[in-house]
Amino acid sequence: MWPDTPRSPRLGWRENGPRRDYRTGREQARKEFHALMPPFARLFSVALVVCRYRLLSLLPAHPIRPLLVFLQYLVPTSWRGTGDLSEGERLRLALEELGPIFIKFGQLMATRRDLLPPDWTESLARLQDQVAPFDGGEARQKVQASLPKPFDQVFATFDERPLASASVAQVHPATLLDGREVVVKVLRPGVEMKVERDLRVMGFGARVLEKLWADSRYFHPVRVVRDYQSVIRGELDLEQEASNSETMRWHFLFSSLLHIPEVHLDVSSRQVMISDRIYGIPVNDIERIKAAGIDPRALAERGVEIFFAQVFRHNFFHADMHPGNIFVNPANPDLPQYMAVDCAIAGRLSRQDLNVLGRMVLAVMREDYPMLVDLVIRAGWSNAPIDRHRFEQEATQLLAPVRSASLEQLEFAPLILRLFDLAREYHIEAPVQYVLLMKTLVHIEGLGRSIYPQLDIWTVGRPLLEAWMMEEYGPTATLNKLRNRLPEWTAQLPEMPDLLRDALENLRDQPQRQRDLEFRLALNLRRNRRRVLAGIGGVALGLLAGIDVLLAGSGWAWPLAGAGAVLLAWSLRA
Repeated sequence: MWPDTPRSPRLGWRENGPRRDYRTGREQARKEFHALMPPFARLFSVALVVCRYRLLSLLPAHPIRPLLVFLQYLVPTSWRGTGDLSEGERLRLALEELGPIFIKFGQLMATRRDLLPPDWTESLARLQDQVAPFDGGEARQKVQASLPKPFDQVFATFDERPLASASVAQVHPATLLDGREVVVKVLRPGVEMKVERDLRVMGFGARVLEKLWADSRYFHPVRVVRDYQSVIRGELDLEQEASNSETMRWHFLFSSLLHIPEVHLDVSSRQVMISDRIYGIPVNDIERIKAAGIDPRALAERGVEIFFAQVFRHNFFHADMHPGNIFVNPANPDLPQYMAVDCAIAGRLSRQDLNVLGRMVLAVMREDYPMLVDLVIRAGWSNAPIDRHRFEQEATQLLAPVRSASLEQLEFAPLILRLFDLAREYHIEAPVQYVLLMKTLVHIEGLGRSIYPQLDIWTVGRPLLEAWMMEEYGPTATLNKLRNRLPEWTAQLPEMPDLLRDALENLRDQPQRQRDLEFRLALNLRRNRRRVLAGIGGVALGLLAGIDVLLAGSGWAWPLAGAGAVLLAWSLRA
């Protein structure tokens, strides 16, 4: 028997420790490389569509742009031209041809008027996500594979004909053994792989664009794509959607404003979600709503109340409130209730962002434009210096006429969109949660005005917002915050003299620290200057060595080349 001695780490062991696989680092590096590189077959098909609609011609001015445009015209699909299509229409048609994931990206970008021209966003808003349903038998098999118990012990009936079909999932009606009617949402087969493939292509394109285009710091293509990736991956995780639905349902559990169907978490999974079936009137079916005896004005105003309650009271809002996801409960016409499904995309703001948003909306409603400009500047959303006086003038010119308009002409969401157009000119970019919120606001006001054209979101929203501001920052709220922090401050009180002494000592030593920092910076500057000069000298010596070999042949080529190599090596060392 050989003695029990630790084997060499080279063979896969570490002394006095658990086994370590020496291939782990290489495998991790390989995975990271594949995550960065796109599938080249898909990238090639995307490039063909881009050339077909001549999208490379839409790139901003850049030294390499003429070359890209020239290469674009070498692709035969671009020869037939684009006719009289506008830039936005070309972009919309290209995204529709590229498929559902690019369509969803375009739909999200349709709200980014702080980043894209109005012609582009208006065209992107018309994107249609039309996908044929997949086989119901395959859906049944996926449901059966995901259940923690046999299929017959969960469902009494399961209809293989889908109620609805989308790019990510489709929905089937079913009945549980206890008689409750439910809907079963099933992810499309292979959708995760297709989504990840297209997301990698988008990420690759964003990185290339950011490298080539210096002004992309105002557009942040990599960050925009990364934000979109988090949104679309959330739609692929039905467990996350179930969690969002249950959170929102509990927020409005005892409210007559909004109903969210219950999710059966015990039989749901990441690929299958089972929730109660609802029977409501589609929110855009105005004739049926009126026939049910529901007052359109009350219904529209309650929709505004839901928006403000979700954002400011609960700080958790449904960010995909288009007409296909919203219904009206006809059971109680005197207190009309909305019913919402598909909570895959939900938004939540940080306390600071929520505070900024509330103050901005209140400033617009009170026509306090200097306060609005001050809030935008202090929020730090701009990537370039802002001419405060000019920005305030343009904001006032934009907002003042709208506020004096008649009730029928007064629309809040288009006003926000025009503000985003103005923000784009000053390189002001709002966080992605604000973009989701703006998208929700556009849907809410659009639905409200389709129900009741005279809806005044200002009059309905201002009391709700002022009540929230008073609740959060009024005297009672301030006293409650002081009372809550008092024990913590009392516990820290004995340490205050020491903290004060440390602060005074730091102030006393600050000049010396400043001088030390300046000295180190100057030293690094001199060192870097020497390295640059050494690099230039190394290149120059290399050129002289080449000239000597080609022309003179004096024998100094190797010494010059050696000296140049030494200088270059010294200049490039870490």
